[in-house]
Amino acid sequence: MDLTRKLGTAIVFIVPTFVFSGLVYSWFDSLSKVVAWLAVLAIFVVIGIIYSKIITGKFSKNAQEM
Repeated sequence: MDLTRKLGTAIVFIVPTFVFSGLVYSWFDSLSKVVAWLAVLAIFVVIGIIYSKIITGKFSKNAQEM
């Protein structure tokens, strides 16, 4: 993937993150609750990435030998 496409993808994912973080802050009115919420969200994202790599075979023993 070329650099401009990577930057475009990053912008598409980063902008909604800032918008929804502000929305969550306005709902909870406390920065500590927002940080806790974003930590839980980050854990779910990391788990999703790991599961997708397991499903596609990136963590299999045969993939490491290649």
